[in-house]
Amino acid sequence: MKIFLIGGTGLVGSYLLPKLVEGSHKVFVLTRDDKKIERIEKLGGYGIQGDIRDLRSFKHELSEKPDVIVLVAMPDIKPGQRITKARKEELRAETNIFFRNSINLAVRFNVPVILPGGISYETENDETADETWPILRSGLTEIGTDTDQMVAEAMVTSYPKVIQLIYGKIYGNGGFFRFMYNMMEKGKSKIIGEGDNFIPNIHAGDAASAIIKTIEKLPTGEKFIIADDTPVTQKDFSGYMATLMNKKQPGHVPDLIFRLAFGKDFYDVSRMNCKVSNAKAKKTLDWRPQYPSYREGLVATISEMRTNKNYFDL
Repeated sequence: MKIFLIGGTGLVGSYLLPKLVEGSHKVFVLTRDDKKIERIEKLGGYGIQGDIRDLRSFKHELSEKPDVIVLVAMPDIKPGQRITKARKEELRAETNIFFRNSINLAVRFNVPVILPGGISYETENDETADETWPILRSGLTEIGTDTDQMVAEAMVTSYPKVIQLIYGKIYGNGGFFRFMYNMMEKGKSKIIGEGDNFIPNIHAGDAASAIIKTIEKLPTGEKFIIADDTPVTQKDFSGYMATLMNKKQPGHVPDLIFRLAFGKDFYDVSRMNCKVSNAKAKKTLDWRPQYPSYREGLVATISEMRTNKNYFDL
């Protein structure tokens, strides 16, 4: 298949692009950084310099009609920085452009588009959320409020045909997890509050394999939760990571102090409490995570990060 990949050099894209090429797909990769074109092409992809926020920047570069469009790019959130109200609105507007232009491209080419999403449910005790649960956005997740409506409208009208993959917290060799790794290395990693809240996780390689299964099946008009099989609290995730890295167990920062330092929006998303089911993705997509829990995933990721950096880190 011919695939137009938007964001193919980020954390998920760095795992996804080689797998797509290995599967004999012809992959066109949009990147803003001309220095990454050569690396894309060394992997067997076709690099296109441009910006999804400006369709005119690459409209003459996509020489062939794709069979499917995949959006994995999302606005850049700098780790460790306070999210101001103004910055939150910028992120919301940028997210809207990413989605709107990806949808417009799908309409132009009359092809399906696979869109990303972030888990934003609230569960209590033994409750487990699935795709039928209402989305409850708070804090930083509110930047996706408008895109929820875009996806809902497209699914009703089938114009264009849309599939949405709703990811847990993605970790792997790069991205925000690189920041977490470096903080742990320096002995500066902290757990927010008691760290007793559950946040679903997914290894970037498993997120990539879910995208590939979605491309193969193309179940348009559907949403799928993409998370591993094992609920874990933030305290246990960070503690196991510290053990694997032979570092001291992270200390705790009081909720109030963290909220004052980084703002309510970042605090709310960090203290989200949620358990989810990936049963629909397993059944419909015939997908299984290679790393069914954070334990296997962290072992593999930390080993990889100790020996090499992300392929697209220049």
